[in-house]
Amino acid sequence: MLTTLHQICWIAGMEYRKWLTRKHLLVLLFSILFLGEYVFSDMLRVAQITGLRINCLEPMALVLSFAFYIMAVPLIVIVELSDFPDKSAGNIFVVMRIRRITWLFGELFFGFLAGATCLLVFFAASLIWTFGYTSVSNTWSPFMTAIYEKFPDLYTSNARLFLESGTLSHGSPISVTLTCVGLLLLYILSMVQILCLFRFLGRQKTGLIVTIGITVFGAVSAAYIEDIKWYFPITHAIFGLHYDKFFAQSIVPLYASILYFAILNLGLLALNIRMAKRCMIADGSW
Repeated sequence: MLTTLHQICWIAGMEYRKWLTRKHLLVLLFSILFLGEYVFSDMLRVAQITGLRINCLEPMALVLSFAFYIMAVPLIVIVELSDFPDKSAGNIFVVMRIRRITWLFGELFFGFLAGATCLLVFFAASLIWTFGYTSVSNTWSPFMTAIYEKFPDLYTSNARLFLESGTLSHGSPISVTLTCVGLLLLYILSMVQILCLFRFLGRQKTGLIVTIGITVFGAVSAAYIEDIKWYFPITHAIFGLHYDKFFAQSIVPLYASILYFAILNLGLLALNIRMAKRCMIADGSW
């Protein structure tokens, strides 16, 4: 068991180090600039006008609580992992030396680490952008709770910069942010598994299109199409959608979304394990 875990971590580490040197990371840089200019800098501007400080976790919680913002994160991960899993000669040699299932788990662990890294980078960017106007605590800041009463016109014209009452009333900044991160990582893991499955099928570009399509159409349905939005996994990854924004009542319990992701990821894992056992290594078809 320890040997297998060591091999999984070794494979994930090897892939992670290669990933950090790829040109795809430029896409991550551009996405940081997008969120920085469209979200974080505007939050800073409003904080400067009002004099209200922002909790250091609130910018990230905001990004992970709205469909339009959160969509950018998995899209970046999907683009970053567009050639996942790697089928270079060195990786084929690794597959031939160890059990295929061990290799598969190592690759999936690497995909999970890549997604977590992107989230960590976004969080660091939010701290840098709002530096000087943030506070450290586990309570929602006046920026989120008092601005409507003190500056109603400013709140109305910048509504996209504030968390809804359904989010604020169902947890502290730490618990909400951690829940948002956990749900999004489960979503990213499912997209990574879909990329892996299509790679096994020899349809790498199709897998890229499918994962991007699921993310984009899911985010659109989450924002505009009430009847079908809960069929898409990204809706289950958005904390704020689980609660009514006016009455703060639960719409879909969080445990239902966790169960949704558990079934989805276990089903995809079973398919990937089957494909990993059947794929042909020598002819490069995998």
